[in-house]
Amino acid sequence: MGIPLLAWGAWRRAQAPLGTLPAAWLVFAALVVLLPLFQLVPVPAEWGGKGRLELQHDLLTMGATAPAQWTLAPVGVRGAVLALLPAAAVFVLTLGLPATGQRIVLMTVVALAMGSLLLGVAQLGAPQESVLNPYPQWAPAMNGFFANPNHQATLLVVAATLACAGLAHALGAWPQRRRHRALAVLGSTVVLLLSLVALPLTGSRAGVVLVILALGMVAALQWPLWRGSRRGRLALVGGVAVAGSGLLAALRWMQLDAVDELRAPLRAATGEIASRYLATGSGVGSYVPVFEQEAPDELLMDDYVNHAHNEYLQWTLEAGLPAVALMLAGAALLVATIGAIRRLPARQRVLPQAALLGLVVVLAHSYVDYPLRTPAMLAVAAALAAVAATTRHARPNPA
Repeated sequence: MGIPLLAWGAWRRAQAPLGTLPAAWLVFAALVVLLPLFQLVPVPAEWGGKGRLELQHDLLTMGATAPAQWTLAPVGVRGAVLALLPAAAVFVLTLGLPATGQRIVLMTVVALAMGSLLLGVAQLGAPQESVLNPYPQWAPAMNGFFANPNHQATLLVVAATLACAGLAHALGAWPQRRRHRALAVLGSTVVLLLSLVALPLTGSRAGVVLVILALGMVAALQWPLWRGSRRGRLALVGGVAVAGSGLLAALRWMQLDAVDELRAPLRAATGEIASRYLATGSGVGSYVPVFEQEAPDELLMDDYVNHAHNEYLQWTLEAGLPAVALMLAGAALLVATIGAIRRLPARQRVLPQAALLGLVVVLAHSYVDYPLRTPAMLAVAAALAAVAATTRHARPNPA
């Protein structure tokens, strides 16, 4: 389904003028999809680093054929490409929408988050063997549409960020009828309160920290819109205070994470393994077998480790230096997008600014988890990136 939608979106993009920054985002998205395909190309084992050479030696000793391709897991590569196609289609199609359509896309993201929240509440009250609990081997949790409640938390933080931006916009200088403004204020307030109440129930400390930081940033960024007014000064001071509190909570949480959880040792082991495969990586989709093969004995356990709980380390392990270069290019693209948004008039910043903040939330949570390995959250991130990218070429109002 993603392939025809992607082709249609690409055709529509080819018929319309494209700004420099949206074009750069399209090139970046194409490279993300193509990188796994490049790994099907044969390469000499010497290019793969120490880990690849040692694996080749062990296989030849046992009489097995050494892998001739860049990737050690060709099936995993094909699966990764297929998993990227829906998000790529969402990105290209959202990129071609007008501002009204993009606003509807963001409202749909918020509506899906509320639907996932309602399902999560029902799951909490259901028995363990209920049809609402897709994993009866585990006690019911507020998973919603996700297998992992941490990813439910990511979506709730994105929804809270978008709702807070909508609330600030409605309370600012939004030229709307009084009735429409009242509905916007009411809807945004309900979504914001529900998200804040539900986040602790997901058990995600990262989600709680991120929502504090995100809401503080939303409030602080409204200052140019309300500059010179009392509420503008209050928004700036309050936003900085909230964001500062979130930063302190994040520092404290990272210390706790390093001491009390298994994730920090997993990330450390992943980093060490990645250094052994740094030149080309082990192949997208190869994390589980490579980690089981290379992990230290103290991390051997009954359950297998599905992900590194750090997207950036896992991409480095699976795709090596090309992935590092691509991530640096993505960071530069984010910086360029922030600069482009800041050059827009205050009222035109609200939509792309909210989308970009939501995208940053997902990227920040990816440092300690793997929301982008979930197709639903990957599609949400693609929609947010498209909204942030397409409004870059909006013309400032004449002075």
